[in-house]
Amino acid sequence: RTIPQKIYHRWIYRLERKTLDVADAVTCDCLYTKKKLEEVFGYTESHVVNIGIDNTLFRPIDVKRSAWAIPENKTVLFFAGNLSKRKGADLLPAIMKLLGDQYILVVASGQKEKTVSGCPNIINLGRLDLNNLVQIYNLCDIFLTASRLEGFGLSVAEAMACGKPVVATNCSSLPELVVDGKGGFLCEMDNVQEFADKIQQLAADDSMRWEMGVYNRKSVEDRFTIETMTKGYLNVYQSLL
Repeated sequence: RTIPQKIYHRWIYRLERKTLDVADAVTCDCLYTKKKLEEVFGYTESHVVNIGIDNTLFRPIDVKRSAWAIPENKTVLFFAGNLSKRKGADLLPAIMKLLGDQYILVVASGQKEKTVSGCPNIINLGRLDLNNLVQIYNLCDIFLTASRLEGFGLSVAEAMACGKPVVATNCSSLPELVVDGKGGFLCEMDNVQEFADKIQQLAADDSMRWEMGVYNRKSVEDRFTIETMTKGYLNVYQSLL
């Protein structure tokens, strides 16, 4: 963290401490956040209500690669999110250099307009609206995130809802979404070689990608829908009446 970030976090910590003291109920968007709340603040009474995905919007659809000028004979990876060190954006060029020119990484940036440079097989699309975002989720073969810290992992859940396998870091909340070996692969943090190896393993097996995508779609339908989230919040409110 930078010095300004450290100052900001100390200030936020004091505000959060006061908020916890007066709250009738506290919700967390994943089990990892609940555990960190207990670790940092000693607060043990929070409720886990996972974020809900609109699975009528984020769903498997047919997308023509030609509409995005992406070759048919390449394995396409997709990364969506802020291009920060926390998100592991600094690892993406190294991973793509190991994979070589048979692979393309499409990058959609988050709130900050940045790009990933230093590798010819990376395509930066900048910020995308929802409809285009859904198209790229469906256009890719594999969703990739090398994040070092995630609260819930919204982009991972969106990719899962679109029926895509995921290669992600084995850290924070990501194992709550991605079941290793069933919905994708979880890699050691900062292990560029392992990320490349798992991507190559998936790229070489069409049936594995399809099966993992089907598994992920069902996982979202079972656990991460807007309806499930709504029921979770209603249960919290009802417990306070």
